[in-house]
Amino acid sequence: MKISASTKENNVATVLRRMRESAGLTMRQVGAVVGISHVAISQFENRKLDLPEYRIEQLVKAYGLTVEDFNKVMGRAPIGSPKDDCRAMIDRMDDEQLTAVRAVLGQILRSSAQTSATESNKRMPQIAVAN
Repeated sequence: MKISASTKENNVATVLRRMRESAGLTMRQVGAVVGISHVAISQFENRKLDLPEYRIEQLVKAYGLTVEDFNKVMGRAPIGSPKDDCRAMIDRMDDEQLTAVRAVLGQILRSSAQTSATESNKRMPQIAVAN
């Protein structure tokens, strides 16, 4: 069964309302924490207002939960490791994009190697050589 976008939004609103209630917070309290009016929270929970993703993240955190907790409740796939995420992005790139990414990664690695070498030299004791 395919879930429509409006059904997903209804679920988000319902889940966030239940999270707020479970945390024992009023709309006014949450609004003060995240910097929006209690009216906006009410409109969102009653599906009359869409909130941007960053506001949803703020609400989840205000309820004492993590975004990962929220994603689990919503049935969203957990985010893999950064390497897995990068591999998935690379798999979708064309040769031109890959060339650009390769250049950037090369620069990052060269910069990192230079920083590591500099730090190692700072930690090495200086030994005087007798002539």
